[in-house]
Amino acid sequence: MDEETTRSRKLQLRRQLRSRRAAAYAGEDGAARRAREAQQLLAHAAPLIAEVERAVGAASAAGAPAPLVAAYHPTPSEADVLPLAGRLARAGARVVFPAAAGRELEWISWDGDSTFVDSPGRGFGQEPTGERLGTRALEEAMLVLAPAVAVDRSCTRIGHGAGYYDRALRTLPEGARIIAVIHPQELLAPGALPCEAHDVRIPEVLTADGLVSLVTSALS
Repeated sequence: MDEETTRSRKLQLRRQLRSRRAAAYAGEDGAARRAREAQQLLAHAAPLIAEVERAVGAASAAGAPAPLVAAYHPTPSEADVLPLAGRLARAGARVVFPAAAGRELEWISWDGDSTFVDSPGRGFGQEPTGERLGTRALEEAMLVLAPAVAVDRSCTRIGHGAGYYDRALRTLPEGARIIAVIHPQELLAPGALPCEAHDVRIPEVLTADGLVSLVTSALS
């Protein structure tokens, strides 16, 4: 598949997937479903929370900064990662959220309690009002909870089309975990999504059905 065909296919898939998501989580019933799934996400994230708590303890004992975790403010139809982000903040992690800064993502600290405000960036929902840490903050991250329109079991992620996360994820230190947070039906079969050379592979996904390693599941 040539580059132009791949991009056209991505655009078509993105529209289809967004339409399905919007229909599935529309109205009061959709909002109630999303709220239930947010609590299921939180429950399935218990191993992540424990890992962050251990890292917080180790950093405290060494007199080092607390571990940094990146999350995102979801749109009304995206998987709701905010309860998990709040839990990680209460565990002592430094939690950051993205904002647009030209072609890059800038990262803003969140204390786990402060309100969010509308972002001026096109396609961005809301952002916290905390300290702005610049575009290189993820160089210190231990965990990134990333949004996605869908992910397939070949570790291919399709995002919202601007490439922000593909650029940001390349700044991560070795050993940092990247976990896409999506709805259960948005984890697709291997090879379902077209992949370009600049796409960053996603090794794990978190849905209301569980935390899945796409690397180990592909080997089983």
